[in-house]
Amino acid sequence: MTASRKLVEFRDVESLGTAEELIALVDQTASDQGEVRATFRPWPGRTAWGVIVALLVLTGTYTFSAPDTTEMWVRSALLGSLVFWTAVVVAAGAIDRHRVCEHGLVVGFRTRSKYVIPWSTIDPGRVRVVRRPLLLGRREEMPTSSPHYRVGWLSTRAVAVNGLDTAIDGWTRVPGLLGVTDAAELGGRARITPFVWWLLGTQRPRELLEAMEAAMVADSYPAQGMAERALRQTVTLPWRPTPVSPVPPRYAIDPVIGVDGPALP
Repeated sequence: MTASRKLVEFRDVESLGTAEELIALVDQTASDQGEVRATFRPWPGRTAWGVIVALLVLTGTYTFSAPDTTEMWVRSALLGSLVFWTAVVVAAGAIDRHRVCEHGLVVGFRTRSKYVIPWSTIDPGRVRVVRRPLLLGRREEMPTSSPHYRVGWLSTRAVAVNGLDTAIDGWTRVPGLLGVTDAAELGGRARITPFVWWLLGTQRPRELLEAMEAAMVADSYPAQGMAERALRQTVTLPWRPTPVSPVPPRYAIDPVIGVDGPALP
Protein backbone atom coordinates (compact mmCIF):
# COMPACT_ATOMS: atom_id res chain seq x y z
CA MET A 1 0.00 0.00 0.00
CA THR A 2 1.35 3.43 -0.96
CA ALA A 3 1.89 5.75 2.01
CA SER A 4 -0.49 8.70 1.93
CA ARG A 5 -0.72 9.83 5.57
CA LYS A 6 1.84 12.12 7.15
CA LEU A 7 3.55 11.60 10.48
CA VAL A 8 3.08 14.29 13.14
CA GLU A 9 5.61 17.12 12.94
CA PHE A 10 5.71 20.61 14.41
CA ARG A 11 7.88 23.06 12.48
CA ASP A 12 8.03 25.76 15.13
CA VAL A 13 6.99 26.59 18.70
CA GLU A 14 4.01 28.62 17.51
CA SER A 15 2.47 25.68 15.66
CA LEU A 16 3.00 23.48 18.72
CA GLY A 17 1.17 25.92 20.98
CA THR A 18 -1.94 25.81 18.83
CA ALA A 19 -1.71 22.17 17.77
CA GLU A 20 -5.27 20.87 17.89
CA GLU A 21 -3.97 17.63 16.39
CA LEU A 22 -1.69 17.05 19.40
CA ILE A 23 -4.51 17.72 21.85
CA ALA A 24 -6.72 15.24 20.00
CA LEU A 25 -3.94 12.61 20.04
CA VAL A 26 -3.38 12.93 23.80
CA ASP A 27 -7.10 12.40 24.35
CA GLN A 28 -7.13 9.12 22.41
CA THR A 29 -8.05 5.91 24.20
CA ALA A 30 -7.25 2.24 23.65
CA SER A 31 -10.46 1.76 21.68
CA ASP A 32 -9.39 4.52 19.27
CA GLN A 33 -6.48 2.34 18.16
CA GLY A 34 -8.80 -0.19 16.52
CA GLU A 35 -8.67 -3.96 16.51
CA VAL A 36 -5.67 -5.79 17.98
CA ARG A 37 -3.51 -7.38 15.27
CA ALA A 38 -0.83 -8.97 17.50
CA THR A 39 0.13 -9.15 21.19
CA PHE A 40 3.58 -9.46 22.76
CA ARG A 41 4.74 -9.83 26.37
CA PRO A 42 8.06 -9.12 28.15
CA TRP A 43 8.94 -12.70 29.08
CA PRO A 44 12.34 -13.39 30.68
CA GLY A 45 15.31 -13.94 28.38
CA ARG A 46 17.05 -17.27 27.83
CA THR A 47 19.77 -16.47 30.36
CA ALA A 48 17.17 -15.65 33.02
CA TRP A 49 15.29 -18.88 32.30
CA GLY A 50 18.56 -20.83 32.54
CA VAL A 51 19.34 -19.34 35.95
CA ILE A 52 15.79 -20.02 37.15
CA VAL A 53 15.89 -23.67 36.04
CA ALA A 54 19.34 -24.19 37.57
CA LEU A 55 18.24 -22.73 40.92
CA LEU A 56 15.10 -24.86 40.99
CA VAL A 57 17.00 -28.04 40.10
CA LEU A 58 19.71 -27.39 42.70
CA THR A 59 17.19 -26.48 45.39
CA GLY A 60 15.03 -29.48 44.51
CA THR A 61 18.02 -31.83 44.70
CA TYR A 62 19.01 -30.31 48.04
CA THR A 63 15.43 -30.74 49.33
CA PHE A 64 14.99 -34.39 48.40
CA SER A 65 18.41 -35.38 49.70
CA ALA A 66 17.40 -34.45 53.26
CA PRO A 67 18.54 -37.02 55.86
CA ASP A 68 15.19 -37.16 57.66
CA THR A 69 11.54 -36.06 57.41
CA THR A 70 11.94 -32.99 59.62
CA GLU A 71 14.83 -31.66 57.59
CA MET A 72 12.92 -32.35 54.38
CA TRP A 73 10.01 -30.19 55.60
CA VAL A 74 12.42 -27.34 56.34
CA ARG A 75 14.05 -27.64 52.93
CA SER A 76 10.66 -27.96 51.24
CA ALA A 77 9.66 -24.63 52.72
CA LEU A 78 12.79 -23.13 51.16
CA LEU A 79 11.94 -24.68 47.80
CA GLY A 80 8.35 -23.47 48.04
CA SER A 81 9.49 -19.91 48.78
CA LEU A 82 11.83 -19.99 45.79
CA VAL A 83 9.07 -21.23 43.48
CA PHE A 84 6.63 -18.60 44.79
CA TRP A 85 8.96 -15.62 44.40
CA THR A 86 10.19 -16.83 41.02
CA ALA A 87 6.59 -16.97 39.83
CA VAL A 88 5.98 -13.45 41.18
CA VAL A 89 9.00 -12.00 39.38
CA VAL A 90 8.14 -13.70 36.07
CA ALA A 91 4.46 -12.76 36.31
CA ALA A 92 5.31 -9.13 37.12
CA GLY A 93 6.70 -8.81 33.61
CA ALA A 94 4.51 -11.26 31.71
CA ILE A 95 1.31 -9.57 32.91
CA ASP A 96 2.24 -6.56 30.77
CA ARG A 97 1.17 -6.53 27.12
CA HIS A 98 2.24 -4.71 23.97
CA ARG A 99 -0.73 -4.72 21.62
CA VAL A 100 -0.17 -3.86 17.97
CA CYS A 101 -3.47 -2.42 16.79
CA GLU A 102 -4.79 -0.98 13.54
CA HIS A 103 -3.97 2.63 14.39
CA GLY A 104 -1.32 2.42 17.11
CA LEU A 105 0.19 0.62 20.08
CA VAL A 106 -1.57 -0.02 23.38
CA VAL A 107 0.84 -0.94 26.19
CA GLY A 108 0.29 -1.95 29.80
CA PHE A 109 -1.50 -4.78 31.58
CA ARG A 110 -4.96 -3.17 31.60
CA THR A 111 -7.30 -3.93 28.70
CA ARG A 112 -8.28 -0.26 28.52
CA SER A 113 -4.80 1.04 29.23
CA LYS A 114 -4.21 4.80 29.12
CA TYR A 115 -0.85 4.23 27.50
CA VAL A 116 -1.48 4.47 23.76
CA ILE A 117 0.99 5.43 21.02
CA PRO A 118 -0.75 6.37 17.75
CA TRP A 119 1.11 5.42 14.57
CA SER A 120 1.09 9.04 13.42
CA THR A 121 3.42 9.98 16.31
CA ILE A 122 5.98 7.18 15.86
CA ASP A 123 9.07 8.15 13.88
CA PRO A 124 10.18 5.04 11.92
CA GLY A 125 13.73 6.37 12.08
CA ARG A 126 13.66 6.48 15.87
CA VAL A 127 13.03 2.78 16.49
CA ARG A 128 15.75 0.34 17.50
CA VAL A 129 16.39 -2.94 19.34
CA VAL A 130 18.03 -2.59 22.76
CA ARG A 131 19.87 -5.42 24.47
CA ARG A 132 20.09 -5.34 28.31
CA PRO A 133 17.39 -2.62 28.46
CA LEU A 134 17.25 -2.67 32.28
CA LEU A 135 20.61 -0.86 32.29
CA LEU A 136 19.05 2.26 30.73
CA GLY A 137 18.11 3.44 34.22
CA ARG A 138 21.80 3.71 35.10
CA ARG A 139 22.13 6.80 32.91
CA GLU A 140 22.15 10.04 34.88
CA GLU A 141 19.47 11.67 32.75
CA MET A 142 17.10 8.68 32.99
CA PRO A 143 14.97 7.51 35.94
CA THR A 144 15.63 4.10 37.47
CA SER A 145 12.11 3.00 36.51
CA SER A 146 9.32 4.66 34.60
CA PRO A 147 5.84 4.04 33.14
CA HIS A 148 7.64 4.22 29.78
CA TYR A 149 9.68 1.10 30.64
CA ARG A 150 7.46 -1.88 29.78
CA VAL A 151 10.20 -4.48 30.17
CA GLY A 152 9.45 -6.54 33.28
CA TRP A 153 12.22 -7.50 35.69
CA LEU A 154 14.03 -10.14 33.66
CA SER A 155 13.88 -8.91 30.06
CA THR A 156 17.14 -9.01 28.13
CA ARG A 157 15.86 -7.40 24.91
CA ALA A 158 13.44 -4.63 24.07
CA VAL A 159 12.22 -2.55 21.16
CA ALA A 160 12.74 1.15 21.80
CA VAL A 161 10.04 3.24 20.12
CA ASN A 162 9.85 7.03 20.05
CA GLY A 163 6.28 8.28 20.00
CA LEU A 164 3.63 10.25 21.85
CA ASP A 165 3.97 10.53 25.64
CA THR A 166 0.61 9.49 27.07
CA ALA A 167 1.92 8.69 30.57
CA ILE A 168 0.67 12.07 31.74
CA ASP A 169 -1.06 10.82 34.87
CA GLY A 170 -2.02 7.60 36.57
CA TRP A 171 1.40 6.94 38.07
CA THR A 172 3.03 7.73 41.39
CA ARG A 173 6.34 9.60 41.36
CA VAL A 174 9.02 8.27 43.70
CA PRO A 175 12.05 10.64 43.72
CA GLY A 176 15.18 8.87 42.53
CA LEU A 177 13.30 5.69 41.67
CA LEU A 178 10.17 6.18 39.58
CA GLY A 179 9.79 9.00 37.08
CA VAL A 180 9.26 9.80 33.41
CA THR A 181 11.99 9.74 30.78
CA ASP A 182 11.14 13.14 29.26
CA ALA A 183 10.94 15.22 32.44
CA ALA A 184 12.24 18.80 32.32
CA GLU A 185 14.30 17.86 35.40
CA LEU A 186 14.91 14.39 36.78
CA GLY A 187 12.06 13.32 39.04
CA GLY A 188 9.73 16.14 37.97
CA ARG A 189 6.36 16.06 36.25
CA ALA A 190 6.91 18.92 33.76
CA ARG A 191 7.71 17.61 30.25
CA ILE A 192 10.16 19.02 27.73
CA THR A 193 8.56 17.37 24.70
CA PRO A 194 5.35 15.59 23.67
CA PHE A 195 7.48 12.69 22.36
CA VAL A 196 9.24 10.05 24.44
CA TRP A 197 11.09 6.75 24.18
CA TRP A 198 9.08 3.69 25.17
CA LEU A 199 10.90 0.44 25.96
CA LEU A 200 8.87 -2.64 25.00
CA GLY A 201 10.45 -5.77 26.41
CA THR A 202 10.19 -8.84 24.19
CA GLN A 203 12.20 -11.93 23.29
CA ARG A 204 10.82 -11.64 19.74
CA PRO A 205 11.97 -8.18 18.61
CA ARG A 206 11.88 -9.01 14.90
CA GLU A 207 8.29 -10.24 15.09
CA LEU A 208 7.19 -7.16 17.07
CA LEU A 209 8.92 -4.81 14.62
CA GLU A 210 7.45 -6.58 11.60
CA ALA A 211 3.97 -6.46 13.15
CA MET A 212 4.36 -2.73 13.81
CA GLU A 213 5.64 -2.06 10.30
CA ALA A 214 2.82 -4.04 8.69
CA ALA A 215 0.19 -2.19 10.75
CA MET A 216 1.68 1.23 9.98
CA VAL A 217 1.91 0.49 6.26
CA ALA A 218 -1.64 -0.86 6.24
CA ASP A 219 -2.71 2.41 7.90
CA SER A 220 -0.99 4.33 5.07
CA TYR A 221 2.06 5.59 7.00
CA PRO A 222 5.58 5.63 5.45
CA ALA A 223 7.12 2.79 7.45
CA GLN A 224 8.24 0.33 4.77
CA GLY A 225 11.66 -0.97 5.87
CA MET A 226 11.31 0.14 9.50
CA ALA A 227 11.85 -3.35 10.93
CA GLU A 228 15.11 -3.98 9.08
CA ARG A 229 16.41 -0.51 9.93
CA ALA A 230 15.61 -1.02 13.64
CA LEU A 231 17.39 -4.39 13.65
CA ARG A 232 20.46 -2.84 12.01
CA GLN A 233 20.51 -0.21 14.76
CA THR A 234 20.54 -2.77 17.58
CA VAL A 235 22.53 -1.51 20.56
CA THR A 236 23.81 -3.33 23.66
CA LEU A 237 23.77 -1.17 26.78
CA PRO A 238 27.02 -1.34 28.78
CA TRP A 239 27.16 -1.48 32.58
CA ARG A 240 28.99 1.86 32.57
CA PRO A 241 26.90 4.38 30.57
CA THR A 242 28.51 5.94 27.51
CA PRO A 243 28.62 9.74 26.97
CA VAL A 244 26.23 9.51 24.00
CA SER A 245 22.70 8.36 24.77
CA PRO A 246 21.37 5.40 22.74
CA VAL A 247 17.92 7.04 23.03
CA PRO A 248 18.54 10.73 22.23
CA PRO A 249 15.62 13.04 23.04
CA ARG A 250 13.21 14.03 20.29
CA TYR A 251 12.18 17.61 20.94
CA ALA A 252 8.82 19.01 19.95
CA ILE A 253 10.01 20.72 16.75
CA ASP A 254 12.56 18.08 15.68
CA PRO A 255 11.79 16.78 12.18
CA VAL A 256 10.88 13.17 11.55
CA ILE A 257 13.98 11.11 10.62
CA GLY A 258 12.07 8.46 8.72
CA VAL A 259 13.25 5.13 7.33
CA ASP A 260 15.76 6.74 4.97
CA GLY A 261 17.18 9.29 7.43
CA PRO A 262 20.51 9.28 9.30
CA ALA A 263 21.25 6.48 11.74
CA LEU A 264 20.83 6.87 15.48
CA PRO A 265 24.03 7.30 17.56
